[in-house]
Order: sequence, then C-alpha cells, then structure tokens
Amino acid sequence: MNNFATELSRRLIHSSEFSNCLGKLQSVGAAATLPNKLDRNIAALEDDVIGKLLYCASVFAQSTTESHIGLAQTIAFNAMLVCQESSVMERCSSILTEIGNFPSIKYAETHYGSKLSSLIGMIQRSVVEHLNTVHVHGQSIALTDYQKTVWDSLKVGESVAVSAPTSAGKSFLVIEHLCRRALLEKSFIFVYIAPTRALLAEVHMKIKERLASNPDIRVTDIPSCDDTPGQIFILTQERFQVLLSVTSAQVELVIVDEAQNLSDGARGMILQNCVEQCFDRNEHTHVVMLAPGAEGFRAAVESLGMPHISEVSTTVSPVLQNRIVVSKTPSLNQLEFKLLTEHGSIPIGSMGCERGMSTPESRLASVALELGSQGGSLVYAKTPTEAAKLAGSLALGISEDDKENDALVAFIKDHIHPEYHLINMVRKGVAFHYGQMPALLREAIENAFRKGSIKFLVCTTTLFQGINLPARNVFLNTPARGRGESQILDPALLWNFAGRAGRMTKDIVGNVFLVDYDSWSEQPMDKFSKFTIKSALTESITQNVNDVLTVLSGSSAPGNPRDDSYRNAVASAGMLITKARQDTISDFLLRVAPDLDAFEYRQVRQLANKASEHISLPESVISSSWMLNLFALNNLMSFLVQSVKNGVIDELIPKNPSDLRGSFGHYTRIFNIIFEYVKGYGGNYGGYVSRIAVRWMEGKPYPVIIRYELKAKEGEIQMKRFNEKMLQLANRSYKEKNIKPINPNIVIKDTFDTIEDVVRFQLVQMGKAYIDILTHVLISNGLKQKVAEIFDFSMALELGVCTLTSRAFLELGLSRIAASVLQKEIPDSDWDVSRARKALLELDHTPFKFSQVILEEISKVRVALGGEKLVGV
Repeated sequence: MNNFATELSRRLIHSSEFSNCLGKLQSVGAAATLPNKLDRNIAALEDDVIGKLLYCASVFAQSTTESHIGLAQTIAFNAMLVCQESSVMERCSSILTEIGNFPSIKYAETHYGSKLSSLIGMIQRSVVEHLNTVHVHGQSIALTDYQKTVWDSLKVGESVAVSAPTSAGKSFLVIEHLCRRALLEKSFIFVYIAPTRALLAEVHMKIKERLASNPDIRVTDIPSCDDTPGQIFILTQERFQVLLSVTSAQVELVIVDEAQNLSDGARGMILQNCVEQCFDRNEHTHVVMLAPGAEGFRAAVESLGMPHISEVSTTVSPVLQNRIVVSKTPSLNQLEFKLLTEHGSIPIGSMGCERGMSTPESRLASVALELGSQGGSLVYAKTPTEAAKLAGSLALGISEDDKENDALVAFIKDHIHPEYHLINMVRKGVAFHYGQMPALLREAIENAFRKGSIKFLVCTTTLFQGINLPARNVFLNTPARGRGESQILDPALLWNFAGRAGRMTKDIVGNVFLVDYDSWSEQPMDKFSKFTIKSALTESITQNVNDVLTVLSGSSAPGNPRDDSYRNAVASAGMLITKARQDTISDFLLRVAPDLDAFEYRQVRQLANKASEHISLPESVISSSWMLNLFALNNLMSFLVQSVKNGVIDELIPKNPSDLRGSFGHYTRIFNIIFEYVKGYGGNYGGYVSRIAVRWMEGKPYPVIIRYELKAKEGEIQMKRFNEKMLQLANRSYKEKNIKPINPNIVIKDTFDTIEDVVRFQLVQMGKAYIDILTHVLISNGLKQKVAEIFDFSMALELGVCTLTSRAFLELGLSRIAASVLQKEIPDSDWDVSRARKALLELDHTPFKFSQVILEEISKVRVALGGEKLVGV
C-alpha cells in the first residue's frame, strides 16, 4: 500500500471515462447473474473496457484508502462474471491477491479455472497467502486481510471492537480466539453474549464442536456456575444477568455479539449493566464487541465506564452484492432492472415473465419465483403472520413436491401438529421462519435451507442479526416492520439483512432484489448505512427525562405497559434507584447522562435517592430485577409479608409441577399475583398462561400443549354458542352472531407467541424477582427452613424442563424437543451432566421410534462431544 497509489486512485476515480466504463461493467456483470432470457438495454462492452478497468483496479488495490480497495474488488468480481478468458481471470486473481481475498481466489480457481501463470504472480500469491494463513483445529485457513488484522488484534489481549459487513467472517475469528484461550488457561470463566436464542444455539454448537476433544471444559447456555475450573457460557443478556446474580466470580473474557444492541431499549440497558458489573469485579476483563458495520463505539465505551477500546473496522464485503431495483413495465408483462450504485442507478435490462405480474399484493412472491430458484432465496416479511401468507403464496407457485423434505415433513407432523400449514409449504421447498418458533423446528428449517432442499425461506427480522444463513438472493419490498407501514426499520438493519446475499467461499456474488423500490415510503438502500451504537440508558434518561422522573416519583410511566417507551422509562428508573442504593448515583449520572442540564440532574438524583429510601427491597433484589418496576415489587413484598402474618404463605411457595396435584390451580394463583402486582393486570390472565406454562415446565411436547389449547378454544366456542342460544331464546328478535370455527394454525402461532414472549421472557424475569423476594421474606420472618421448598420455576420456564436429566441434555446441546423425547426413555430423572453425556455417547437408538430430525440432532451433539455419528443417520 502506498501514498502514490492513493493519489493516483483519486485522479482515476474523478475521470468521466472511468465512471462510464465502470457503470457499463457493473451493469453487464449484474446482468450475467440474472436469467438468460434477460433483454439487455445496454450496449456490449468494448474490447478494451475490461483491460482499462483492471489496470485501474490494480492501482486501487495498492491504495491506503478503503473505498479504493472496495472498488478494486468490485471491478475484479464483475470482470470474472463477464469474461472468463484466462488472461482476464489471471489479472483478477492478482488483484484479489493484492487485497488479500483468498476465499474468492479459491472460488475462482474451482469454478472458473483461474490460475496465476507468471512467476512474480505465483511468488506474490504464495507469500501473501502464507502471511494470512492460520492453523485452526488441524486445518490451514487463509484469512482475508481484514480477518488477519482482527486476528492479530485479538491475540494482543486488549479490548477491541470489531465492525464489518455480514459475511466478513467475524464470528469465526472470535470463537476460535475464545477456544484457543480456553485450551491454554487452566481456570477461567468466559461469556459469549448473543441477543437471540437462535444465534445462541448456533454459537453454542460451534464452540462445543471446536472443543469436543476437551470434555473437562464446561460449555453451557445455562446460567449457573459449578466447580468446573474452566467454564464457557453462551447466554443472552438476560441469562447473563442471572449468572452474575448467582455468582461473584470474575469473568476474564466477554464477547458481545451484535453489539449494536446496546441501543436496544431495556435489553440494551441489561447488556450495559452486565458489562459494567464485569469491570467492577475485574478491571482487566477482556471485552470483544462485534457489530455488522457500526460507529459510535468510543462514546458507548465511555458510557460503560470501560477502559480504552481499539477498533478494527471495514465497510468492504468479501463478496459482490448487487442491489437491483425490480419494477413491472407498465402495460407489459415484463420486469425492468436497475442497478443501484454509489453514484445513482444504472439500467440493466428487461425480461418477459412466465407469470403474470399485474397484482401488486402478490408481486413479491411472483418476482421471487421468477428470479430466485437458484442458490437459495431469503424473502423478507414484516410479521410472522405475513411470513406464513407469503410462504403459502410461494408454495402455490411451485407445482412439484420435493421428496428431500420428507423427513422434515414427518418431524413437523409428529412434533408440532399434523395440520400445521408449514407442512404443505415444506413439501414444495418453501418455509417461513420467525423468532417464536420452537428452536429445533427453526434449526431444522435453517439446515434444510443450507442443504438446498428449502429453496425459499420467508423470514422476519429474526434473521437480520447474527445467524449464519447466507443466500444467493435476498428479496425486499418494504422498509417497514410490523403491521402497516408506520414502523420504519433502521436502514442499518436492512443493510445487514441485505448482507446475507452472497456466500464467502461458496460464491463471489449475491443479489439483493428491491421490488417496486421507487414506490417505497423511503429509499434506505440508496446509500450504505451503519449502525450507530449508543447507550440505551443514556438515550432514555437524556431524551425522556420527564417519563423517568414520573416513574422515580412512584407514579406509573405514561403510555401502554407493552410499549417500548414505557419499559425503557421503568428500566431507566430502576437502574438509577440501584445506583442510589449503592451511593454512586452522582458519578453514574455524570457518566451516562452528561447532557442533562443542572436542574434535571438535580431532580433525577434527588428522586432516585428518595425512591431508594422509600423502597424496602433488599439490595440483592434491586440489583438483579431493576428492569422491573421496583415500586411494584415493593408492594409485592408487602403482600407476601402480610401472607406470612395471615398464615397462608405455604400456598404461595412454588412447587415442582411434576410432583404436585392441582399444579394448574397452584400456578394460576401465583401467576395472577405476579401479573397483578408487577404488571397491574386484573382478571385471570394467570389462568390462561398457567395452562401453557405448567405443561411447558413439565417438558410436555408441543403437540400435547397445542392439543390442550385447541381443546380449550373449542370449549370457549361451545360456551359462546350456548350463551348466544340462551340469549336467542330469551329474545326471539335477537340475531345470532357468526362465531368462526377454530383455525388450528392461529392457535399454534398464538401458543408459540405465548411461550416465547410471556412464558420464557416476561414470566422468567418476574418469576426470578418473585422467588428472590419470597426467599427474603421467609428468612426475615424466621421461616428459613421453608426456603428449600421453593421450586425455581423461573429457570424451569426459561428452559422448558423440570428434571435434572432433561436439564443435563440441554446443557450438552440438545434442544428441548429432543431432551424431552429422550427423558421419556431414561429410567432416571436425576442424572447429572456426566451421566447424561455417557448415555448420549453410548445410545443405541434402534429400539426407539425417534424422528429423523431428532436423530440428526443427537448425532450432531455426539460428534460435538467427541463421539461418533449415530449408525445409519
């Protein structure tokens, strides 16, 4: 890299001839990725255009400016797509060698027969590749230049922020770094924070597989410490908070994946608090933050009170990602294509279509079917309901069934419901995907997509973060999320999703199709957008200080308890009360909210101190449950104290539902109390939740839970019909209402939503607070002996099992579905992890009728534990 090349690059870029030539090459390159029936609206490339541009690219590749390097790669990729002549391919390989993109070089060698023939070129390739090569688990892997820079920064051991587009290979590097440290150190606690359970499961299995030959290292996603010297936790921020509340141990390494979630309201505040606690315990904690194209790390670090953090960032993706605008030609059944570039749009061509494109509502599905049959396609939908409808539309456009998905179809029938509409879609090679789906179902769909038997995957924003699921094509027709068009997505989120187009090591190009883009309410894909990392706590206190003051005064926050603004105000107030109780409120406010004026600063500090004095909760409860309304928890504690005095506390001590007759009534009572005091809900909402939650804790399979929900809904409809009939008999002029029959798919979705949003999120947080407060009340009132009777229903709700054996299987990496199926066949409910591991490694599955999907998961976990695949799987 040199300054002369940088200056020459600037001059070349400002040349009008260069701009014209580049536009032509990009347009022809994009056209080469589209179906052959494309009618190109541009002239063919002149003979010397590619040669001139490759000369420019060779200069750009030596520049010190990142945008120039990106241009060099863009030219090389497009030239490879347009012309596979040996001389052109050799020059492209030389350019990719110069910028250190070895995965793409190897792809070109495999698919295009690209080879370096000159001695200088071969020597350069050999030297640079050797310098970029690392040895990972017995394999030599040539990293990109950016990956090598990250790798070297991680080895230094200082805190670092890593920012790069999706598919740049960030997670692979930090996971390997974590595993190498684990193999070198004798005693440690490492934590990998993932924002979603889907990403958590993926990282958990990768680390287990990497450390399969070292069973003495505990790798778990369950937030509880044991006496193992080396422990690696893969946790959401909520689970990490639980871990910190049950142990005072120091954490040596914290990896924060999707670090932009520091800006994510109450969840971002929890993440910030966890990192702060790690530094309070050990100022030498090594923090690694990962984000898919982000800025603002330094300000966020100051808010966290962390020491200096270095940044390693790039905006260059290792693959070419075309942003292609797709529009229907007026009055004709054809599509028009334009390529979006940094300097505007370039026409590509038009294409007559086999399918009619005249219906705007179904155009996204029509375009996806027309253009996305090769290489796997991700299609965005705003909501889970819309995802199912869109997947259904795609399935209607495919005539033949795909026999490769028979095992997945059988799994869905057996482990979800035989009438689930996903079944007919999967038969056609189509599926939908959203966060509330059962983990094993979601993972089975992802695996089928990776293998290619699922060709179209309709997804919500769940796939916008973290999960390694690249595709050849990405389809978008809106910048919004949720119902309607009012909730506009952060442009950085859309760019992150678009970054899934193109698969490093498997391709050099991916297409992002923007359907009817010109009619979108906004055009966020015109220019690259980074995430701006901010402290959610800073934002909430500074911009919504009046709402925070309202909560600190003991009043309810304005708005709906289900709204983000309400939850953020409650969580901010809770954090401030925590700091007031710790007598650090003044310094904390100066650090996290430096923009408050003097009057606001004084108000916040005074009300936080006053609230801290008024609330009699023990500090252990405040510090672990500050994200809930602490005034409400204080009232809950008063209620429990009064229950002790009234002699009725025994019925409020949670019991293991598997050991208790009448467990539904028992938990209905407890849940109603929790919802009434913490959320302010009246009525019998706890009754509805308990019939799902109790079965969930017992490890009951989804078909059983769904069957009971369908039965309950049928009972409700029968009751409505009976009441309508009584009203009709009492008043002959009464018009009978049309009561709709049950739609099993709506009940299935509602059940999934209740499990994930209420049972495994809200009730887990509130349940932990309830248990902590109950424990304090019992001890304070001389009933310490009763503490042992408390069943940790909060953890059982989180995991979905209540036996030690099932929990051990979960820790080993099995999903809840597989763990519950195995537990039925195990003659002991109290196995520890070592016994469960031995059983998995020795398992003979032939006497049991396990589905193929479950057998594949068990086989995968066996390999990750250092064993062999199941025979015949």
